[in-house]
Amino acid sequence: MADSTCSCGQCFQGWLSPRMRERLEYSTELRYGLAKSLLDTQDGLPTDVSRTLPIDYAEIDIAFYYLPRELRAKITSSPNTGISQGDAIYRGYIAVFKVIKDLVASYDEDGKPQGFPTVFDVDKRLSELREVPKTGSEESADERGETCLNTKAREHLATYLDNGGNAEFALDCIVDRAREELSPLGKLYDAEKQYIDAVLDGTDGEAHAVCPNDLDFALVRVKLGLPIETRGVDIPEYGEAWIDLASDEE
Repeated sequence: MADSTCSCGQCFQGWLSPRMRERLEYSTELRYGLAKSLLDTQDGLPTDVSRTLPIDYAEIDIAFYYLPRELRAKITSSPNTGISQGDAIYRGYIAVFKVIKDLVASYDEDGKPQGFPTVFDVDKRLSELREVPKTGSEESADERGETCLNTKAREHLATYLDNGGNAEFALDCIVDRAREELSPLGKLYDAEKQYIDAVLDGTDGEAHAVCPNDLDFALVRVKLGLPIETRGVDIPEYGEAWIDLASDEE
């Protein structure tokens, strides 16, 4: 590619370096893992308790702040009885992170990662998944094996999409949190530095050469079909208020 800024010779299509892809993939895993742990905790509570003490997603999951204000309002203003519309919207939003996570895994070829899903790729996949499986299986993947969502998760995904949700919000969160938490450009890099540097320097696997594309998040946003500026501008300065999933795992 004539306009490629790659110097390592390993960038996918001349722009996505192995180090950048590692950051994006790990960011995806962090966001989905945290949200899933919150929902698993909520689902494990007795019904009478979960109805009186619902999860306040705005206080716990930073991904919440990458949704537009009008969509966030639908989540926080819903009645706390049973599975409310707001709860379904949030669960549908988190299902998008799972779809992205599964798509990333499906892009591997011969054990080597290739590319990262764009807004177009994910939106296309969401359209395919929003319908309840006709087979009646609660856990059936499609013929390509890219993503496995049960019937209830597909219903939540449909609710999220019907209320204005899309792939962009989740991808924006993934890219921006990768910048803020997993790169030296971010405010929260120190907390994650030991793990991510070990991966990128080859301690946990194959070493990756340094490349100008390793930290070019602006280029990543363009290539993935994201707006230049992140939507996550309303994030409160809570410091360590959010659960640090990576710290818990180490």
